[in-house]
Amino acid sequence: MSRESVLLAELSTDPVSTSDLYERIGYSALTRLGLVPYPAFRDALGELEAAGLVRGATADDGSTVWCLAIARG
Repeated sequence: MSRESVLLAELSTDPVSTSDLYERIGYSALTRLGLVPYPAFRDALGELEAAGLVRGATADDGSTVWCLAIARG
């Protein structure tokens, strides 16, 4: 599976924090994808945002949250 497909599979239209998403995907999957360094993980999300596939926003607590840019279905 590609980085893109793994990240997109874990996102929905409900916002999730970067940290929660990192934990949800899990260390072993992140290792296989080369996304264990947290900055690499954030960069991959930023690339999906630049492609218009996901949206990033700042939550009330200051964390970054991510969701799909459009509903899949």
